[in-house]
Amino acid sequence: MKLKKATALVLTAVMLSGMLSACGSSSEETTGDSSEPVVLQWWGSFPEDQGPNQVCEAFNAIDPNVQVEYTRFVNDDSGNTKLDVSLMSDSSIDIFTSLNDVWLKKRVDSGYCYPMDELFESAGFDLGEYYDDTISQREIDGHYYSLPAKKMTYTILYNKDMFDEAGIDYPDPDWTYDEFLETARALTKGEGNDKVYGYMYPGYDAGQPVTTMQIGLQGQNWMYAEDGSAAIDTDVIKDVTEKYLARVEEGIEPSYVDITTQNMDVANMFLTEKAAMIFGDWVVRDVKDTDTYPHDFITGFANMPRLSEDQEENYTTSYTDDMSINAKSEHVEEALDFIIWYLEEGMDYVAPFSRIPACTKYTEDELESLIFGDKTDLFDMDSARSVYLAGTGFSTRSNFTAAQEINTILTEEFEKVFAGAQSVEDTLANAQKRADEAIAKAE
Repeated sequence: MKLKKATALVLTAVMLSGMLSACGSSSEETTGDSSEPVVLQWWGSFPEDQGPNQVCEAFNAIDPNVQVEYTRFVNDDSGNTKLDVSLMSDSSIDIFTSLNDVWLKKRVDSGYCYPMDELFESAGFDLGEYYDDTISQREIDGHYYSLPAKKMTYTILYNKDMFDEAGIDYPDPDWTYDEFLETARALTKGEGNDKVYGYMYPGYDAGQPVTTMQIGLQGQNWMYAEDGSAAIDTDVIKDVTEKYLARVEEGIEPSYVDITTQNMDVANMFLTEKAAMIFGDWVVRDVKDTDTYPHDFITGFANMPRLSEDQEENYTTSYTDDMSINAKSEHVEEALDFIIWYLEEGMDYVAPFSRIPACTKYTEDELESLIFGDKTDLFDMDSARSVYLAGTGFSTRSNFTAAQEINTILTEEFEKVFAGAQSVEDTLANAQKRADEAIAKAE
C-alpha cells in the first residue's frame, strides 16, 4: 500500500530517537516553532488494547504536529447516548466510530456528521481506490457522512473435529436450511453437563436469533415493505420464528432464555466444545487465544444457510465501523487525513482482533497474515478464504424510519414468545401493529 513504506521508515526513525508517543498522550514537539500540535479526539467502541492503542502510537509517530487520542465508549444504549450528548454539546470530539447503522443514521439526521465528500477533492481521495461499487449504498441524500472501516460477514464457525467424529460432510457454501438442520441435529449429543449443542446463537437482542437467519433472503431492509410500512407479520418471519423454536424444543440449540440467564458465552461454549457450530465472526480472535482457551481442534467457516433451494441471493456481507467527522470539529481536514490513513494502514492494528478491513487495497495475503497471524494451523484456511473473508451477497440498510424504535419493539415482543408467554401469531401481530404505529409517528 502506498503509505506503508513511508510510514515504516518514519516509525523506524522515530523509535530510534526515542520519540514514539503513546496513545492518549499528545506530543508537544513541533517542527521548530512554539505552536501546539493539532490533537484529534477519536471516540470508538472497541477496547483500547484491541488495536486503538497501537493505531494512535503508529499515527502519532508520523507527524508531531498532528496527533490523535482515543476514548472508548461502550456500544450499548447508554454508551451511544453518551457519545451523542458530547456530539450535540461541543466540538471536543473530532472523529467517531459507529458500529450500528441505526445510530449512524440518527447522527446524520441530527446534524452531528460532517459531509466528508466535500473534502474528498482537496484531500486527493478517490472512493473507487478504496472500495468497490457497494460503497454507493453508504451515500445519504447525495453525501457521504461516513467511511466504513470494516467488512462484516455473517459467518458460522464450526468444529471440524466434531464433524469428523460424527462422520458427516463439512458444510457446502450454498447449503440450505434443511441441510443445516440435519447437520446440527447430528452434532447434538449428551445431557446435562455433558450436553453438546449442534448450533448456538449468542444472546443479544431477543429478535436476532430469528431475524439473522432470514436477512440472507431479504437483506438489511427486511423489516419494511415496499410501501414503507412494517413487514414483520409475514410468512417468512413466522417460518424462521417457528424454525428457531423447534430447534430449541428439540435441544439442538440453547434457548435465548437459558443463554441470557445462565450467561452462556458463545466463545466459551465453542472453544470448550459445548457447541459444535456457532454464529459470530468475532470469535476468530478467541480461537487464536490458546492461553485462555487451550484447544487443538480445527475451526472451519460456513455461510448462513439459504432458507430454501430456490433462494437466488444470500445476503451475508455488509459494512460496519463507520468513521465520521464531527460537524462541529475545528480540524475537519486533519480528521479526514487520519481516517484515510486508518482505512489503509491503521486497520493493520485492529484486523488481528477479527475486524476485516473494508478497504480494497488490502490483498488476500495481507488479510490472512493480519487476521490469522501465526495461528493458521487452528483454522481451515480454504473455508476462511472462501467464506469468512469473501462473504456472499452485499446488503446495507437504506430505510431507517423508526428503526431504533422497531428494534426495541422486536426485542420486547420476541422475549415474550421465547419465554413461552405469547404465541408466535400474537408476537408477530403485536410487533407489526406497534411498528406501523412507530413508522406513522416518525413520518
